[in-house]
Amino acid sequence: MKSLLAVLAALATFSPAAASAVDVWVTHSTEKIQANASARTTAAAKIAAARNEFEAFQVVVTGSASNVRATATDLTGPGKIGNVRLYREALMNITSPSGADGAIGEFPDGLVPDVDETYGERRNAFPFTVPAGESRAIWVEVLVPADAAAGDYTGTVHVTWDGGAKDVPVTLTVWPFTLPSSASLKTAFGFTWGALNSAFGVSSLDDIAALRDLYNRFALDHRLTLSHIDDGGGNDMTHFASVYGPSIDGTAATHLPGAKMTAVEMMGDVGTWSPFFAQRGWSDRLFQYTCDEPPLTCAWSDIPTRAAAAHGANPSVRTLVTTTIQEATAQGVLSSIDILVPVINYLDDKSGSTFTGEQRGNYDSWLAGSAKRELWTYESCMSHGCGGGVNFGNPSASDLYFTGWPSYAIDATAVRNRALEWLSFRYHLTGELYYETVEAFRADPWTSQWAFGGNGDGTLFYPGTTARIGGSHPVPVASIRLKMIREGMEDYEYLKLLSDLGGEADAQAIAANLFPHAYDTAKSADDLFAARAQLAALIVKRSGGGGAGAIAGSGGAAGDGSSGIAAVGSVHAGSAGCGTGGGFGLAALLGLTGALRLRRRRSR
Repeated sequence: MKSLLAVLAALATFSPAAASAVDVWVTHSTEKIQANASARTTAAAKIAAARNEFEAFQVVVTGSASNVRATATDLTGPGKIGNVRLYREALMNITSPSGADGAIGEFPDGLVPDVDETYGERRNAFPFTVPAGESRAIWVEVLVPADAAAGDYTGTVHVTWDGGAKDVPVTLTVWPFTLPSSASLKTAFGFTWGALNSAFGVSSLDDIAALRDLYNRFALDHRLTLSHIDDGGGNDMTHFASVYGPSIDGTAATHLPGAKMTAVEMMGDVGTWSPFFAQRGWSDRLFQYTCDEPPLTCAWSDIPTRAAAAHGANPSVRTLVTTTIQEATAQGVLSSIDILVPVINYLDDKSGSTFTGEQRGNYDSWLAGSAKRELWTYESCMSHGCGGGVNFGNPSASDLYFTGWPSYAIDATAVRNRALEWLSFRYHLTGELYYETVEAFRADPWTSQWAFGGNGDGTLFYPGTTARIGGSHPVPVASIRLKMIREGMEDYEYLKLLSDLGGEADAQAIAANLFPHAYDTAKSADDLFAARAQLAALIVKRSGGGGAGAIAGSGGAAGDGSSGIAAVGSVHAGSAGCGTGGGFGLAALLGLTGALRLRRRRSR
């Protein structure tokens, strides 16, 4: 196998293309190409991924162009990687920004598949038209097989339009390590009853359950768990197990082989659900959503009673409350809670707050009191301001407070969409919660997702009805934000893998350098890809460049206390992973190698 730097050297160049009446160009995944984007000269896609990891890039057509279509070849190299998937990026017209750092205009979000992931049916992604002076993007995505040989793979995306055609060369470098199919970071994302009824016009239990299962498996392939399972089946545990049991056991038909749900919310009678989960060996993932943001949705005094009912039925069931340790302690309910979920703002707040500065240390003694206890987090409308009114000419201090946080808003940057998982690693959290993923399904999520002062708050999916996307069967459709959360979950796996290999100090230093505070996530994609390149280089180095088995089976002590990252933290990767602007972080890798050599010399 090539050396690490030799493998990366091919990623350091890009191919300029001359401007024409129709321009076809390339950018990485972590950028949102608005309709008014100007043409660029980057003509070749260059990406890198681990085994069992998804990676994407975007092919952009700047027009005018009509009857635009695209196809992709397999990627060939040490082996063959097929099923390169193509999507048309649907635009949403944003008229009200999500907070002071939001924006207006036509933003890409919904990803209409060329061929869907579930039934393999041709949909209506193509053809499309690009108006004069505007741009439209095609999302190109590949899943690296878990048994793929490491090295360089090449292929082509072929774009055609009336009167022209363009081939986009693609190079994928596969790293010699493997990501797990089941997420290491637990997630509990909501999916409320009634959304499927409204969006798809279904009403019977069987029809609702079939669609709900599709979304469940679709989420697992995005490394997320839709923990709120309510299809109308109530306490019918035979029905529950037949439909959703495979997703809990890891036997469902997912593209990530063996992917399992990481959390399941108890939706019925505790005396029915708890023993059933115990019998199936699922108790480790069952939790009671005891109260959400008390005292807004319940009285503080309700928490001990509810928790006692859950613990009485099965002591292994965890109770979850979205609050801080300070509030739970002040209200006398801390001993009733197994999973504390403070909003991310209250784990590292801006100056002038009760929670100013990193708060993670305040949870240590409580966590040490029981192996059942966990600390999760969530992002909310506090990432953009819940009221929706901002004086952009003269923003208030309150307006400015709601800036810089990780965000799932459509008009937030793609980096902010994938930042929360880095922070979860930084603060030693074990899970993330999100209140809803289909909030806008009761209206038309393809035209507006405005809620709680933000665009896309509570909605991460689209309804893929046959009327909207073609085909014969309804399917889930992803948003770009869902893809970015998956990217963040995969970033977390890099961080954890390096930590498990004994490099926790390095992993923490890289994460802290990228996102020094929870409110400081407005970083460039170049910086993020440079951090990923650093992580990958250290993983390969610590594993001896070994194969999947050598790394996947390794444990490792936490942190060796010698990072060396400070010397390379300011290195700038010019290309953000797709050949755009100067390479895939080769300079960062060279700087990292030099820093490691210097550290070794100094330690002698």
